Amino acid sequence: MRKGILVAVLFLLLGGVAAAEVQVLFLPESGFLRVNGEVVMVPASPSPSFMLFPGAQITELWAEELAEYAVQRGVHGTMVSLSLRQMRPQLLTFSYEGFLDLEGAELFLDRNTLWFPEFSFAIENAQINADLPANWEVVEWQSEPPLYPSFTVRDTTATVAEAPIPVVLPIVDEFFSRVQMQVTRLTNAMNHRNTTEIETLLSPSLRETGLASYLATLPPSFGQMRGELQDLHTAILTTDRGLRYQASMVWQEREGRLELQSFQLRPHGPVLPEELLDSMQEFVRALRLVVQAQDREGLLLYVDPNITQGQVEVVEFLLSMNATVPWSVEHAVLDPFTITVLVSHSESTKFLLNIGLTPGEHHWLIRRIDVVPVG
Repeated sequence: MRKGILVAVLFLLLGGVAAAEVQVLFLPESGFLRVNGEVVMVPASPSPSFMLFPGAQITELWAEELAEYAVQRGVHGTMVSLSLRQMRPQLLTFSYEGFLDLEGAELFLDRNTLWFPEFSFAIENAQINADLPANWEVVEWQSEPPLYPSFTVRDTTATVAEAPIPVVLPIVDEFFSRVQMQVTRLTNAMNHRNTTEIETLLSPSLRETGLASYLATLPPSFGQMRGELQDLHTAILTTDRGLRYQASMVWQEREGRLELQSFQLRPHGPVLPEELLDSMQEFVRALRLVVQAQDREGLLLYVDPNITQGQVEVVEFLLSMNATVPWSVEHAVLDPFTITVLVSHSESTKFLLNIGLTPGEHHWLIRRIDVVPVG
């Protein structure tokens, strides 16, 4: 691919102040277009919108105050309407893809094609970075502010009598894309510890379980979390520390928006040798019995005296856990040596304890512990 960098000042529609940066992939032979962009949105109403070409598939859409959005399709374009909880300047992140109905050795991308969103709010400056095939180039930028961004691309080998190689790229299924966007919204809300935002994604029954407050209290040591949808019911959540979790979920349509109806979180990774797993299960069984007996002195023997979180503090935390029902080892990794233990604290509250271990004189010692609340 050859990258042509286009810099333009985009149109002012309503007189606000905003900025944009856009990454464009365009394959002229097939008409395939993929756009990723960020816009500082200065809404003039709680219901801003933008228009795209017919058949455009939205693959990501997020803003801090975004409550929901709706997509309306017509023969002349795709209208995306947003609903904001608060009217204030904020970053709008968007991605979309699809096929433009264009043919020829020289193609003009302008407002008639709706290749770029026609926003109902103002945009000031925009830098557009365009990726084209090696035999195509941008030959002319044909708009000046405040006009819609328009430019021409040309096939530099058009005089060579060779049939173009067909490029087949799948269009992301729209429902799959909507679920991925909800997963992105969920992980963004978790990263910002935003209980209110998480609750807007949950069904009434899940809200009652307190799942939102649990997901909003991830340990800060995890860093940022990213979610990648594997299928409609499974996402892999990855933290900056390299921890990976499998989230099993069910999203259902309700009054024009997707709600999370069911959610379960468990560690994700390779299976350890059975002998080592047996050893870990025995350690957890013995640890639970000490907690169940409320043996504070005995529990001190299971915690590394040099633990950075404080030996006494960790012991007090463990003593607060419900040990009347068995604890289960859900996951273990060798580097760093860590086990994940599921604790049913109550009928509606469960915890995943990520416990880092180090060898002790008689048994393993806890050298670190992190807590992940799950529904």
